[in-house]
Amino acid sequence: MEEVIKSVGIDIGTTTTQLIISEITLKDVAGFGRIPETKIVDKKILYRSEIYFTPLLDVDDIDGGKVQNIIKTEYEKAGISPKALDSGAIIITGESMRKRNARSTVESLSQIAGDFVVATAGPDLESVLAGRGSGAVELSRQTGKLVANLDIGGGTTNIAYFKDGEVYDTACLDVGGRLIKIKNKRYTYVSKTVASHWGIHPGETADTEKLQEIAGVFANLLAQAVGLCCKTPLLDDYKTNHLITVDEVPEIIVFSGGVAACMEQNYDTFVFGDLGVMLAEAIRNNLYFQKADIVKATETMRATVIGAGNFTMDISGSTIEYTETDFPLKSIPIGKIRCRSHADIDNIESEIQRIKSYFDGRDDMQIAIAMDGLACPAFAEIQNMAKKFVESFEHHFNPEQKMILIIKEDIGKALGQAIRRFDRLGRTLICIDSIRCTNGDYIDIGKPVAGGNVIPVVIKTLIFQKDSDRR
Repeated sequence: MEEVIKSVGIDIGTTTTQLIISEITLKDVAGFGRIPETKIVDKKILYRSEIYFTPLLDVDDIDGGKVQNIIKTEYEKAGISPKALDSGAIIITGESMRKRNARSTVESLSQIAGDFVVATAGPDLESVLAGRGSGAVELSRQTGKLVANLDIGGGTTNIAYFKDGEVYDTACLDVGGRLIKIKNKRYTYVSKTVASHWGIHPGETADTEKLQEIAGVFANLLAQAVGLCCKTPLLDDYKTNHLITVDEVPEIIVFSGGVAACMEQNYDTFVFGDLGVMLAEAIRNNLYFQKADIVKATETMRATVIGAGNFTMDISGSTIEYTETDFPLKSIPIGKIRCRSHADIDNIESEIQRIKSYFDGRDDMQIAIAMDGLACPAFAEIQNMAKKFVESFEHHFNPEQKMILIIKEDIGKALGQAIRRFDRLGRTLICIDSIRCTNGDYIDIGKPVAGGNVIPVVIKTLIFQKDSDRR
């Protein structure tokens, strides 16, 4: 059995806004007489939008109305309506994430974009999506090598390490092509960090030699960030959230993003009115990168939006248990408990109390409980776990609160059925498995697909920063 669902990816970046429409094919691959096992077997891009400059009201605010018009216009060009979309993500990236109205902009867009088109933000997620869209993830899977993807946009460079197709580490730097904007040979915008380090300010005459020097330093900071040369104190000044933590040098480097697109051909220096072309040239001329093994990305400008459209959604395992509820459920915070051994089962209630303390102890706040779970648990262990979850929810949550359990191991149906036998209150239950997540993540849960056998989910971050919050 196959089912085809349509997905959209929308990227509101520092410089550009764009979208793609994709088809994702789900198929039961288990074979006759076996327990259903539904997997994503194909992804195909149906439509690529124009690339727009991200509309701004002023230096601190996105023009949400114009962004909405872009989305509506492109939906019409693609010949698709929001109701026809089953999945997707709006990701706000780079400097756009720090705008004062960033959260309200993406949340309002998610209301018009489709029922299960979710709003996401955060440099770690962006790094991973860009690496998926650029082909770096697949390259790491095919070669078995440590691959670094550097997605260089207008406001930030998102870095992700991948090995054997899995995320290995992430980082983000305040290095990008539009940290300085130039018009009529004058600076029209200079980021606060650049202004403080280089003593240049809006309104001043642009100094080409100074700009080349800044681009060269930026290129060197990127080389430092991926371990190609020794780190300097300046690198810490330009980190957005954190640097790469693993002490390994990538064997392959992939570049994506707008600046990477500039690296592939020669442009007039100020054709885009920013530092992007100079930064691309500085990276090409950087001695450390010249010695590295650089592989061309399958996508540069569209890497993040393809990642958002094709790779944000995951599907649960096929052995799950749930009661009917109003799907989709959006932006539910996740708290992860420790439950990997028989001894941990007795601590489920205290672990849930610990998680509740993270969320101010509120009985009425909907949260999802995640755990790794036991591999191949015995019947008695499943029964004991079920009792502990039912008792914990009876003691610590209102009866109206749903019991949402997200488990890495493939035990969702067995645990869920046991919970329903013990639950006297008839609490709404969603017990899904084969999903990895951690504390601080959020989950969006879509309508069941594939005959109700699997549930599409998005594990995401929702981090909105203003420039004043960073330091």
